[in-house]
Amino acid sequence: MKIKALATGCAQMMVQFSVGVGVVLWCAGAANAADPPDTATVLGKLHQSDQKEIAAGKLAQKNGTSQQVKDYGKMLEKDHTAADKKVAALAKQEKIDLATATPAGSSHEMSSMASDPMFDTKFAREMVDDHKKDIAEVTQARDATADAKLKKLLTELVPTLQKHEETAQKIVDTDAKK
Repeated sequence: MKIKALATGCAQMMVQFSVGVGVVLWCAGAANAADPPDTATVLGKLHQSDQKEIAAGKLAQKNGTSQQVKDYGKMLEKDHTAADKKVAALAKQEKIDLATATPAGSSHEMSSMASDPMFDTKFAREMVDDHKKDIAEVTQARDATADAKLKKLLTELVPTLQKHEETAQKIVDTDAKK
């Protein structure tokens, strides 16, 4: 009976974080221990995220009505292209095939808002939320990884993601004043 209660308690303590990097906490006796994220998985998810942000940047440049949104889109495209080159370089160095490490695309499509008259506002809000999530995921992966090269890359990415979040928030704030 005690074993069943312990197993049930342990099962209840198991928590899986879906942070884009596959970090899973396991219940081992009374303590929880975090497994470091797999470098290939992290790089694949970073590559996928960069590709989505590049596409979002192009969409903003094409469909944005304000110069502020168009400029933001250009920044997204430029910065995420540069980040993706770093991801690809580390993948090559680590002999990781990004094509197989990259998860299948998500069902979330920003292009559905392309013809929306409120594109700028909706796009900026989406980018604030998206970059908050990305910052949390990258930070969590950085703090959990044992791979020094991956940790360095993730550390380099955080300030750019923060700049993107802050810029998107400024657009949201500007639109709210209108």
